Amino acid sequence: MGDSPAATDMLAVRYQRLVLLNRMSVALFGDKPFAAALPEACHAAMALMGAQSVAVYFTDERGEPVVAHRHFDKRLSDDAARRAEEDLLAFAFAEKRIVTSAAGGRSWEAAPLLRLTADAALLTGGVVFGRVRAEPLDAEREGGLVEIARHLRNARLIQQTLQHRKVSSAIVNQSSEAIFVTDLEQRVLTWNSGAVALFQWRLDEVLGRHGAFLVPPDRVDEIRRVIGEVLAEGRKTSVETERLRKDGTAVPVEGSFTLLTDDAGEPFAIVRSYRDITKRKQVERMKSEFTALVSHELRTPLTAIRGFAETLRDFGDELEPEQRRHYLQIILDESTRLSHMVGDFLDIARIEGGGIEMEFADVKTAALFDRIARLFKEHPSRPAFKLSVGPGAESLRGDEEQLYRLLVNLGGNAMKYTPVEGTVTLKAEAVGPDIELSVEDQGPGVSKADQSRLFEKFYRAGDAVTRKTPGTGLGLAICKGIVEAHSGTIRIESEPGRGARFIARLPKTGPAA
Repeated sequence: MGDSPAATDMLAVRYQRLVLLNRMSVALFGDKPFAAALPEACHAAMALMGAQSVAVYFTDERGEPVVAHRHFDKRLSDDAARRAEEDLLAFAFAEKRIVTSAAGGRSWEAAPLLRLTADAALLTGGVVFGRVRAEPLDAEREGGLVEIARHLRNARLIQQTLQHRKVSSAIVNQSSEAIFVTDLEQRVLTWNSGAVALFQWRLDEVLGRHGAFLVPPDRVDEIRRVIGEVLAEGRKTSVETERLRKDGTAVPVEGSFTLLTDDAGEPFAIVRSYRDITKRKQVERMKSEFTALVSHELRTPLTAIRGFAETLRDFGDELEPEQRRHYLQIILDESTRLSHMVGDFLDIARIEGGGIEMEFADVKTAALFDRIARLFKEHPSRPAFKLSVGPGAESLRGDEEQLYRLLVNLGGNAMKYTPVEGTVTLKAEAVGPDIELSVEDQGPGVSKADQSRLFEKFYRAGDAVTRKTPGTGLGLAICKGIVEAHSGTIRIESEPGRGARFIARLPKTGPAA
């Protein structure tokens, strides 16, 4: 015997419902963007429920419902229908179950979108269907409503997960810090643009590699200990260490490590974040050098001043007049030296703080050079000064006193290193729209290794002549500050054994406004 007509009709209805539910699923979980897929899925849902309106709400960050899509027959477009829909949704949210209502010959049914956790049922949204005729919710339609709510909930969760991943990925990739993830076997799983910039390795070159390629040989035991602590404690922050770049050079970094665990609490990966601390290390080194400099350079004149002052106080009446004058001259010389040092410290502080004041005017280069030659005329090394002003370099716009200080510092350095009765050359040359002021000595020259750091604060070259010559290591840093305040640049040209030439290139018409 065949099936009865009623049974056949029932199977056809169920088949039709499955087709519509599948259409809704294909729309929601296909390749289309969620915003484009939702209206198509809602049309299939309306057909499945035999409804004339549908409204899908998703909760925002505050847990408030926000309409994501609404479609309705004009017979359900009035304010009363809208209020009935919203009131029923609020009731479904409060009860956290399927609810229905009827009014004015029309009816609605609503289902909350619930995310079930071990502790609670979390609201993620809701769906409301409306009908132009009041109809009770039968078991078939209720089952369909449950499936529709489940599909919408899952689709929403997937959409949010993908959005969060995109946001997290964008944040990580845009970070200036090197951030990457390794599995528990230390194989690289991700690699952001900050890691590319810091370590010089491309993403395709590191994926799947053991992270040992970043670790210097003398840091292997250290990273083993750190990883052990991360696995035991869950995280490790502010680890100062070194890592290797692709070219083999070491870079000082501060590392942070975070253990990732799954829903069961089992670890599966480690996030590693490294920040380049090269500049911080340079500052720390400079502070250390400054402390050593102060303790030595300032202590020396202070010791001399105190010692000779005490001698004059205790034995002044017993000393010959010439001896007293000699002691007083030493006190004067050392106090002058001390004053110059303090002045250097204040000058570099003003320059770095932007507090150096400039008064720009037309400066005659020949007159400026003559001032320098007269200043050093009586220097014990009895130097000869060679002054040269080329065509087009007769004048420039600048602060004359600051340019004088620039040449005094450069000329003073030249005096220190030029042999007795040697020659110091001051030259002005026009180079395009600029003028180059240079000071050249006949000293031992400067090594290539020292040249790159000469204009750093407190840096002094490591040659024997420099070690024997007192100084703060601030003179050339002050020169650089003066030149840059004129929108210029300064450099050195030197070969060991062939002297040194310091060149300040300045715009002839002064700094740009």
